[in-house]
Amino acid sequence: MAELKDTAFLLRRVAYGDTSYIIHFLGKVQGRFTLMARGARRPKSPFRPRLEPLHELQLTWRAGRTGMGTLTDVERGSERVDASRGLEGLQLCAIAAQVFRDGDPHGFAELARAFSLLSERQPYTGMLTGIWQLLSDNGLIGSLDHCWHCACADEHLSWRNAEMCCSDCGGGAPVSAGLRRAITAMMSTTTVRMSKRDLTMWQGMIQDVLRQHGLKPVNVC
Repeated sequence: MAELKDTAFLLRRVAYGDTSYIIHFLGKVQGRFTLMARGARRPKSPFRPRLEPLHELQLTWRAGRTGMGTLTDVERGSERVDASRGLEGLQLCAIAAQVFRDGDPHGFAELARAFSLLSERQPYTGMLTGIWQLLSDNGLIGSLDHCWHCACADEHLSWRNAEMCCSDCGGGAPVSAGLRRAITAMMSTTTVRMSKRDLTMWQGMIQDVLRQHGLKPVNVC
């Protein structure tokens, strides 16, 4: 059977039997897919030091006849998140593992963008921007300059049930125009400064969206 190749990020590993892993990946070409890494848990397995998250991995595998394929080779490529940001990077992987399902044809580029945002900013704001980018790329949040229900552009918008609302569509906790502009700017520049109060509210908005869509909230320190 012909072998397949792709560049991918490792999302999660699940122990299988005594010596193997079932591994979930996000590939440039394949999107979200799963492979069996036979013997990868053995101390002398060549897979063991290479199957690391937060790196680009060059994968080779054989497709399964009816189920998942079998990993045959892996080379560890460039590190996308520095070790000092490793915990935050793993949390981004955990969110990506929830929002991208097996068979989704995308995800690699979205996670790469989130890694870049995390790496280019201070730890706290980098984590918030990375998560916000993943949620935005998956259509779970909209633009902050209008109501998500009626699309009216209103200077006075509020946050209710993980959505931006105008007064006619339900009100909620007011979200200042300054915070909305700051969040939008934060996604494209590293020079934005936000108050502790605004950062706390932004984190609360993110947690609301995660909960609203059945995703596990994350700990942003």
